[in-house]
Amino acid sequence: MMSDGPIPLADAIRQKLADSLGPVAYSDLSAHLQRDAVFVVAPSLELVDCGVAVAMDEVDTVKLWIDTGALRKPSREERRVWAERGGTFLAVIVQPFVLVRIDDVNSA
Repeated sequence: MMSDGPIPLADAIRQKLADSLGPVAYSDLSAHLQRDAVFVVAPSLELVDCGVAVAMDEVDTVKLWIDTGALRKPSREERRVWAERGGTFLAVIVQPFVLVRIDDVNSA
């Protein structure tokens, strides 16, 4: 049964992020890496769930993920390897950030 009421903000954000989830080429990601706006999301987290928490400014949840390493900046070594190999990343954009899964990186 469909509701005629407004969609809760978190649900609207979840749908938008789910619709935009997809592969991003390294060439498109490199500019975001240069401005230090890329975060790596651990396989234990769903990209869309992580994106919703970031978009909704769920500070405690995001801080916990950062503290446990489930959400982190890419290492210098990862950046070097990505630049050498290129490839694509499963990603979701939560302005001004790009959240990526490194377990989904494919060599070009």
